[in-house]
Amino acid sequence: MEIICRNPNISLSNDKEYVLVDKDTHLSDGQIPKPEFQEWLDTIQFGLFHTVEPTPCSPMKDDDMKQRVRKIDHQINKEFIGNKFSRFTNKMDRFWLLGFFEDGHRGRLTRHLHLLHYIPYHQMKVKGSKMFQRNMVKNQFQFLWSNNPYVTSLNDTRPVCPIHIETISTRKDSVSVSRYSSKEIHQKRNYDDYFFSY
Repeated sequence: MEIICRNPNISLSNDKEYVLVDKDTHLSDGQIPKPEFQEWLDTIQFGLFHTVEPTPCSPMKDDDMKQRVRKIDHQINKEFIGNKFSRFTNKMDRFWLLGFFEDGHRGRLTRHLHLLHYIPYHQMKVKGSKMFQRNMVKNQFQFLWSNNPYVTSLNDTRPVCPIHIETISTRKDSVSVSRYSSKEIHQKRNYDDYFFSY
């Protein structure tokens, strides 16, 4: 197999005796191709789509946004599932977020963050329709984001940057926002620009 990888011009027999290795040379170790990643995202029904937009008057570093999202994710899991969520081995039994950082572009001058929010309706303590449950989570996330002060590592209190939250009610909408959020994941400069909240 090693010889085949080093010399791709070797003629192989048609009796399927050898396994063909297709290595994408444009990817770094540990990276996955964009189509496969997006196909995996298509299998998940996300419930909310958040956009965090730091502005010149309310800036926020990437690491601070990540930590804030992880803290709120923890609080939402405790609120809507209870303390047992940390013992779940299946991540689909708890709330989680997938974040994608994106540099400024049309209409947005500063770097911003798109978040896909997975909601485990079957585990929530709050019962009702999925729309009701989504709105409860949306309101709680907005409340926690806006009402927790933003304190930098230098103990400097700053205004919290704005966040926009949209509900995702259909599979088609979920696929659209996940593909939009992950559109630049294949570019080398963006390999470290996505994260999971758990």
